[in-house]
Amino acid sequence: MTGTAQERVVDALRAAIEAGEYPPGEALPSGEVLAEKYGVHRGTAQKAVRQLAAEGYVALARRKKPVVRERPRHLTVVRDRNVYRDEIGYYFDQNAKDWRPLEKPTRGIAVPPEHVADLLRVPRGQDVFTRNRLMGPADAQVAAQVATSYIPMALVGELPALGSEKPGAGGIYDRLEDYFDAPLEWHETVSARLPNAEEQAALRVPAGSPVLVVTRTASIRRGDEVIVAEVNETRMAAAQFAVSYSVHRDESAAWPRGEEVA
Repeated sequence: MTGTAQERVVDALRAAIEAGEYPPGEALPSGEVLAEKYGVHRGTAQKAVRQLAAEGYVALARRKKPVVRERPRHLTVVRDRNVYRDEIGYYFDQNAKDWRPLEKPTRGIAVPPEHVADLLRVPRGQDVFTRNRLMGPADAQVAAQVATSYIPMALVGELPALGSEKPGAGGIYDRLEDYFDAPLEWHETVSARLPNAEEQAALRVPAGSPVLVVTRTASIRRGDEVIVAEVNETRMAAAQFAVSYSVHRDESAAWPRGEEVA
């Protein structure tokens, strides 16, 4: 083996977990046992275990042995850049079209993150209306996605159905298109970050395991005005998701190629 002592322990434990030597739900040996097994100091073994926790292989709890986590063997969803529709309404994950809220969605009033306020074109620190959902397959025990919609208060005042517990068939997107008599347009940005406490609990991910964040802006036209009607942030365990899309040629990359410039 090469690398530092800690890296060697991490690699060995990771391989053992992947091979099933330590199955999901089973505790790893104590730091003392691991140190003796791999011929390292106890502190080195403990650092190796913390690194595995950051990678999502084990879960840590105070005064308890680290427990091996269930790890996905395949990607749950591969997102693309299309919006789809079925008898229920619009949806954005082709592989997740049958997902439903795993518990009753919640509504409220809250100050959004600053970047969301900027996208909504409302002053930072100003309250907006929120709709929160934990989404996943109907038989799932753990949410696959945490989705939060942020809607300007002024728009909810103008169109109260946006704040209703049951906005009707097609949800808030159909209500917006019906009211404005225009099609919605969406723009998504995908990023990654470490989860907050709420996301750790809902998605069952450790503090050091990143979440994928899809920030989607829904805009609609009223005459010459473009109104940002909603910003939706969907968070999911990064280890279970991927983003897939076709790569289109810009005019500068057209085929057949034009005359090359020397």
